[in-house]
Amino acid sequence: MSSTFKRTTIKVLLLLLPLCGMWQLGSASYIHAKAILAQVLLETAWDETRNGQREVKPWPWADTWPICRLTVPRLGIDRIVLAGASGSSLAFGPGHLFGSSSPGQQGNIVIAGHRD
Repeated sequence: MSSTFKRTTIKVLLLLLPLCGMWQLGSASYIHAKAILAQVLLETAWDETRNGQREVKPWPWADTWPICRLTVPRLGIDRIVLAGASGSSLAFGPGHLFGSSSPGQQGNIVIAGHRD
């Protein structure tokens, strides 16, 4: 290989590597910003649901809505529980399994979630 080809290859790599790194940082920042915005929208939907006694979706295309707030002060847990336990619901917080008792009713309530 010629030295010109090697220098050109090194220059291209030195340009591409930082660009790839910035792309990855941008993607991670987008996901983090989306998660923060979703929590703000869930809080707003919970307040509207609680005050209006009706189901308010956090965003128009959501397939879930807040049904209660789960608070465990000793463990530092304060989460909004969503209706349903589908993967899309669990991506934003704990979900109430349909078919189990509703919060505030007699019987067992099943709340699903995961840690990440």
